[in-house]
Amino acid sequence: MTRTVVLFSILFLSGCRKETVSLPVFMEAASPVRYDLSSIWMTDTLQGIATGGKPWENGCILSTTDGGRSWQTDTLLNRKMECVMFDGEGRGYVCGQDFALFRQPGSRHWHDFRINYNWNKACYFPENQHGTMVSGGSFQGGQIWIFGPDAFWKLDTFEEIPNALSDVWFSDANTAHAVGLGWVLRSDDAGRHWQRLEPTGDFFRSVQFPTPQTGYICGSGGTLLKTADGGRSWQTIRKGGSTGKRNQPFSALWFVNAEKGYVVGDKGLFWYTENGGTDWAQVAEAPSDADFTDVFALGSQGWAVAKNGRIFYFEQ
Repeated sequence: MTRTVVLFSILFLSGCRKETVSLPVFMEAASPVRYDLSSIWMTDTLQGIATGGKPWENGCILSTTDGGRSWQTDTLLNRKMECVMFDGEGRGYVCGQDFALFRQPGSRHWHDFRINYNWNKACYFPENQHGTMVSGGSFQGGQIWIFGPDAFWKLDTFEEIPNALSDVWFSDANTAHAVGLGWVLRSDDAGRHWQRLEPTGDFFRSVQFPTPQTGYICGSGGTLLKTADGGRSWQTIRKGGSTGKRNQPFSALWFVNAEKGYVVGDKGLFWYTENGGTDWAQVAEAPSDADFTDVFALGSQGWAVAKNGRIFYFEQ
């Protein structure tokens, strides 16, 4: 009996140990703003967009053409922008407070395509003018907006749920996933109908699928979920909580492939895994005073944004 208890204790402590990893390159880029940045997306290893702002007062869209080593102010707005993404053909989409913007491939100009006076938290367009946007207040009033493809400038489908939603992702052209306060949702008809799945107990902040079958979710209470069947079922790979050492303020994650990925959060939290989330290591170079809000990676290169206008470039 004693031997069993000792063995269990050794395994438990081993599983909780947090190693560190040192990256060959981790640098902070000069930023033209001091607003909190909320999202970043690179269309290739040289060109990308970051968004942010201050709620109800101002917003910004930043751009880079040299791989994130320097950034310029692209567009200034009067509302905070929460999310940016590009579809496979280079069309850009930005959403935030009150409205959403659209940019044609090769253009530098953003145009309104939705003014709804809601706090739009995230959008995802898997193909030309066809996608989903999710909204919500601090904790309640979740909304799902579906657009196109035949009537991009008109609302195709609208659905409300009780709790706020924070992120959305398409794992293929027809399968969508949305997350929020205690909710994980899945649609197999491009967002026209949604099914609530079992995971609950955290404010799920970010969802991402590096492959059509493998996906990950992180929550602000420290929960990490993983699916290997296209989001039909989710397994807890790290259990979060409101108190105790397991509680970590995760804000976003990104996986380059099914095994290699990053999760970021407040107070310098910047974790890296290369075995699908079984083990994690803290990136040693990540500054402890940076409250990271988003991360993005292409191959061995990566980018992250944080509050107070901070932008970082790294290599693995």
